[in-house]
Amino acid sequence: MKSTSERYIRATEESVEQLARLFNCTAKYVYMCLTYRQENETARKIRYTAVKHYGATPMIHVPECETIHDMTEGGREVMRQVFSNGVTLRVDKNTGEAWATDRKGAEVLRGQVVKFTDLMKIQAEAENL
Repeated sequence: MKSTSERYIRATEESVEQLARLFNCTAKYVYMCLTYRQENETARKIRYTAVKHYGATPMIHVPECETIHDMTEGGREVMRQVFSNGVTLRVDKNTGEAWATDRKGAEVLRGQVVKFTDLMKIQAEAENL
């Protein structure tokens, strides 16, 4: 299954058809549930069943970039991502502090990563600078 959603659950066409029969709905409705475009109790049940019983895989789209995990001289653990636009994003793994610099080294973005979704937002922003 292909999706343009930021997150989705990857399932085979066969699984989607079986879920549609099981939940007495259309394959299109199952697709909408698996791409998080439907948010209700039935949609949550379909997603849960797809993953637990049909081998579906939760997926997430993130920007494509080179990622390097470094340890600096001071013992600081930093994840570094270099995007195609020349922006370099760095995230301190211990504190969650995130900052991005342009090709010339000027800081263009600063943020804090508390949850994975925070990292996704900062990555998308860095990629679009």
